[in-house]
Amino acid sequence: MKFHVFKKNSSLFVCAVSSALLVGSVQAEDEVVEAAPSWESSVDFGLSAAQGNTENLLFRFGLKTEKKDDIDAYLAELSYKYGEESGTANEDEIIGKAKWNHILEGKNYFGLGLEGRRDTFADINYRVSLNATYGYYFIDTDRTVLTAEAGLGVTTEDLGQGADTYLNGLIEQSWKHKISDFANVYETLSYSPRLDNLSDYRLELEAGLETKITQTITLKLGLENRYASVPATDKKKNDLKVFSSLSYKF
Repeated sequence: MKFHVFKKNSSLFVCAVSSALLVGSVQAEDEVVEAAPSWESSVDFGLSAAQGNTENLLFRFGLKTEKKDDIDAYLAELSYKYGEESGTANEDEIIGKAKWNHILEGKNYFGLGLEGRRDTFADINYRVSLNATYGYYFIDTDRTVLTAEAGLGVTTEDLGQGADTYLNGLIEQSWKHKISDFANVYETLSYSPRLDNLSDYRLELEAGLETKITQTITLKLGLENRYASVPATDKKKNDLKVFSSLSYKF
């Protein structure tokens, strides 16, 4: 009789231990999944056309991917814009960016960034900049991220008069805020002077609003403003663009 009681109690004990181990294993797996942030990627597509008294076409395409954990933040994006008016091209631009930020201590971080641009109608045959920066996360929460950074870099470019390479400075501020589960806003402002001629500088602003249409489709509205104090010959200093596009997130 005692043997059967012991055997029964032993079976219950083994079942209890097994259940506890199974629950612990499931929780551990959940913790591992939560502790490994995944890449967030999106594809943007915008197209507008008009025909009648005026004929124009504007095409916009973009790719973006980013990831952020407790130590590192990664960002890569590529955009292409093409426009026509009355059958004649008036916009043809491609921009690529890649960036890496690494936390040093507290909210301080070190960053490396690479940016390239080609703009046919601004006479930018190419411009490539590599920058190293030191920055600070003023706000870093699930809803809001606010950073500012400053650093040095090297730029090589051709504005229609041959290649030119020079050292540049960089001051940049970036802000993203989640308004709700369905909408967020963002803004980036950068200032990059040429160090051997501080009157030659670039000032760039991008800001926008993103609103979810479905779980994967988002409507983006925004503006881009690029100012060059010394543009290519016979080109305007300021270049303002307002855009809208649909974004597929995956």
